[in-house]
Amino acid sequence: MFFVVSAAAPLSGVVLGVPVMIGLGNGVGAAGAFLLVTAVLLLFAVGYSAMSRHIVDPGGFYTFVTRGLGRPAGLGAATLALFAYTAIQAGMFGALGAFVDRLVRSYVGDGPPWWVYSLAGVALCLWLGVRQVDIGARVLGVMLVLESVLILALDIVVAATGGARGGGAVSLSWEPFAPSAVFAGALGIALVFAHTSFIGFEATTIYGEEARNPRRTVPRATYIALVTMGAFYAISAWLLVNAFPADQVVDIARSNPEGFAAAALTAQLGAVTADVMSVLIVTSIFAAVLAFHNTLARYMFTLGRQGLMWAPLGRCHDVRQSPQTACIVQAASAVVVLVVFAVAGADPYTNIYVWATGVGAIGVIVLQLIASIAVFAFFRRHDVDHRIWHTILSPALGLIGLLVLAVTAISNFGLLIGTESVGVATAVAAILPVVALAGVGRALWLRRHSPDAYARIGSVSGEVEVPLPDARSNTP
Repeated sequence: MFFVVSAAAPLSGVVLGVPVMIGLGNGVGAAGAFLLVTAVLLLFAVGYSAMSRHIVDPGGFYTFVTRGLGRPAGLGAATLALFAYTAIQAGMFGALGAFVDRLVRSYVGDGPPWWVYSLAGVALCLWLGVRQVDIGARVLGVMLVLESVLILALDIVVAATGGARGGGAVSLSWEPFAPSAVFAGALGIALVFAHTSFIGFEATTIYGEEARNPRRTVPRATYIALVTMGAFYAISAWLLVNAFPADQVVDIARSNPEGFAAAALTAQLGAVTADVMSVLIVTSIFAAVLAFHNTLARYMFTLGRQGLMWAPLGRCHDVRQSPQTACIVQAASAVVVLVVFAVAGADPYTNIYVWATGVGAIGVIVLQLIASIAVFAFFRRHDVDHRIWHTILSPALGLIGLLVLAVTAISNFGLLIGTESVGVATAVAAILPVVALAGVGRALWLRRHSPDAYARIGSVSGEVEVPLPDARSNTP
């Protein structure tokens, strides 16, 4: 649960995402947008969790897609996942360097360039990544509590005082949850940014092999994480709206999104809390990059173990049983990306964080859509679960909801990557299907030229004995 919630960086979601949803999205209805996205992901989670009871493997969406749709689709999903999460992590490392640099300049003065802080973050992620998974979870747990306390304090004060309205809790406006507000304005933009706040959703399944009882703890962690994040975001967005005068909140969020949460904190809790927030944002971002580091390392570990990437990637540490080689290679790849951007003189926030995170976010939405199709197909092919809600109704409803989110995300792609140029947005968006098709093409090449390697695609370490769907087999 800590890995999922920390990857979403809740403080960053509230401080950076909510103002954009209010200013450019559906206005005061941002809180309701979070509830809509939470409902869609919970529907998806029902089938996803049911399938996790039959598959225990750190391959995440890759393994699920393979078992549901076949090896070519599975390797395509793995390639897309590696690209999407690498992009997101690179963007978050850029943001980490930018915010640490801003913090140092505010309190110390001139310091080293931003990329020094980013590389230090990579080194710390590597050290924690090669430790046992419970150590990383404890670190993330501490950081998650710290970053959540500040927003919760703001929520409590606004709820108790009535915020800008005054008069106590009875004066709070419930308009942010009214259908007329939720479905107003640019709802699509609000939904995209709300969904982005849940990135890291699959992290519960990729730690299955390292959990004591994955068939019980993985579904439980998935549901708890989604409900916790959904409630946190919706309540915080609702109370942030109430922290400002009703006729000014949208204009304030649109004109000064970066200072929106700080203004609320200063007004409700005093100026010192804005300084505290500048520190906690750094820990929030680091918690996210650590979670993504672990996710990417376990994808590489799975592919290495199956012989689809460099074989040493599939080796564990002799004592800690963590994917040590994959962690090292993943950290090295992050260093390469950061060095390239640093040499190019790119801005760590506008040129790395905005673009890379936007591209990765769309990739994750598409991955979830493909995985939802795979879950539905898995239970149609294999007679391992007869619960209609878990295997038919909920996966189908989740599929419809994710399809709406995917279409909305793609139509708002330019906003997500911070450009108004349709041509640029289209060119960048085209990278995603090219990456996925490259994975599919490699699988088809392996099927023809290396049948043994092809047969290892999607092989998992713990599952009910069910066959893979394959066009060349007699298996239905």
